[in-house]
Amino acid sequence: MDRKKLYLVQINVTYSKTIAYLPYAAGCLAAYAFSDDEIKQSWELSDILCIRHQLGETFAKIEDPSVVGFSCYVWNMEYNLRLARMIKEKYPECIIVFGGHNVPDDTSLLEKHGFIDVLMHSEGEEPFAMLLKAVNDGNGFSHIPDISFRQNGGFVSTEKKRVYDITSYPSPYAEKIFDPILERYPDITFHATLETNRGCPYSCAFCDWCFTKRIRLFPMERIKKDIDWISEHKIPYCYCADANFGIEKRDIETAEYVLEVNRKNGYPQVFKPCYAKNSDETVFEIGRILNHSGIDKGVTLAYQSLDEQTLENIGRKNLTLEHYSGLTAKYAEEKIPTYTELILGLPGETYDSFCNGLCRLLENGQHNSMTVYTCQVYCNAPIASREMVDKYKIRWERQPLHGIHYPANFNGVQEYYDVVVETKDMSKEMWVKANMFSVCLQSFHHLGLLRCFAIYARHELGISYYEFYNRLLDYIFSDESKYIYKLFEEIRWKTENTEVSDWCYQKDIFSKVGWYFEEGIFLDLIYNREVFWQDIAPFIESLGVDDEIYGELLKYQKSVLRLPETETVSISTEYDFYSYFQGIYDDEYQPLKKVRTELTIQLEKKISDWAEYAREIIWFGKRRSATICTNGRENIKIEYAN
Repeated sequence: MDRKKLYLVQINVTYSKTIAYLPYAAGCLAAYAFSDDEIKQSWELSDILCIRHQLGETFAKIEDPSVVGFSCYVWNMEYNLRLARMIKEKYPECIIVFGGHNVPDDTSLLEKHGFIDVLMHSEGEEPFAMLLKAVNDGNGFSHIPDISFRQNGGFVSTEKKRVYDITSYPSPYAEKIFDPILERYPDITFHATLETNRGCPYSCAFCDWCFTKRIRLFPMERIKKDIDWISEHKIPYCYCADANFGIEKRDIETAEYVLEVNRKNGYPQVFKPCYAKNSDETVFEIGRILNHSGIDKGVTLAYQSLDEQTLENIGRKNLTLEHYSGLTAKYAEEKIPTYTELILGLPGETYDSFCNGLCRLLENGQHNSMTVYTCQVYCNAPIASREMVDKYKIRWERQPLHGIHYPANFNGVQEYYDVVVETKDMSKEMWVKANMFSVCLQSFHHLGLLRCFAIYARHELGISYYEFYNRLLDYIFSDESKYIYKLFEEIRWKTENTEVSDWCYQKDIFSKVGWYFEEGIFLDLIYNREVFWQDIAPFIESLGVDDEIYGELLKYQKSVLRLPETETVSISTEYDFYSYFQGIYDDEYQPLKKVRTELTIQLEKKISDWAEYAREIIWFGKRRSATICTNGRENIKIEYAN
């Protein structure tokens, strides 16, 4: 008897023609299903399609399918819909199954798209295997939990089980599901995904990450075998898909094992976890293990908002700022970079509360790195519910997915995601302004263009960070003749015109990839630094820095900014600026000392051109302040005059 043909489709973001992720979700479905003897005998896994080829090229790979299963998220939904329609038109008897986070927890997708037959609303391993068996026996799908399907001209949704025992689930790595993909695409460098658990105890309104609040653990034996496979197959980048890595004490053992195989085989070169929301000693120890070995680039201290009402609205509790300040100093002492995540557009947030929140983080020591995301709306997140939308008057706009850190080539199928642009507490106009404040603060402070002046003004002149960056933003938009105005106005226009703009910065000198706005501002201004310093001079002169100090501080600020074609940086000043700023970073303020200081910085590596600079210093190095020569990775020597 001929076996039925199964195809799985997980079209991933392709960061270039030579870098892609292995299709982990599809691999999990295949590994579980084909561990069953009945399915092995009656089904053939014909292919897992994961590379974003032109639609026609992908379609041509599918022949006489009985079932095609699609893993859906914002980066592949439009592609999946078009491909599924093409399959259904040619093979009307084929059963089209959609699963993943972009599948709503109702029947709306079936109602809208007649070519979809079944929706899967939860973790798919067991329901999908049951579906394959049901196709064989012809007894229908009503007994399968967590699905919706067509029946007698209507729609049926089955029992919501949600919680599955994952303990015995086979691994796609151990089952060699991905081996044919590696063989088929020898010129592509694949990245891997690792799970050590599933579930999340939190209920953040903006998130649809987990299907259960209960954390369920994969066996440590499986985890170590997966890490072995990743290492042995020379996978350079491993993304840990746990919602809260470090929430379990055993996660330290996982980090230690990653380091062990890295030292043995050289892979994975990078292990990137999403750290537990409430950072504690376990997360600190993991951060120490991974960052001291260079396997990770920093530890996340996720806040999302610092406004108490907003946090209550979204069901989020954070660490106290006092605890945060202590953590920042503790990580700094160990030379472990930290970065903070916030979200713009949450219900309850105003322009003032959001921008003040950014500046409060600076006050509490987060000078290293900050990431501000716009609030995206996912179909199964609480923030998309009618209750929250009506209560907080949430309005979103559909934004074209843009190519951040990869060329924006979607092979003819544009993808989209929804972004909150207005709530009852923040108008669209103020949302745009808050975006510009965020871009201004990140490019000038965290990336470092004026960080030294901002810190000095705060500690010696009584100018708060909030005042400094509001004044700076006003200054930038005050003179249309300046280059800096034209640069920021382009970003402002893109922000305001969400639905038609590409929402990223791109210039060929920094390669074909797109950059976040703050990254683009920094790159543009450091490249055009002569014009920048001319444009910005009236602003920094207006701060009121003592004349004797001003020239020396300006020299120091310019000198600590990293540039290409540089191996050694020598800075001679009449003041000990290095110790002054390091003391503030370490939460140990000491007054600025007037003493002739010779600072010599041997850089970790030489950067040859602007494209390499953008990749190594911005993309790979932003979270450790690589744009500033005095970051902890460099070899620094300081001498004082007698």
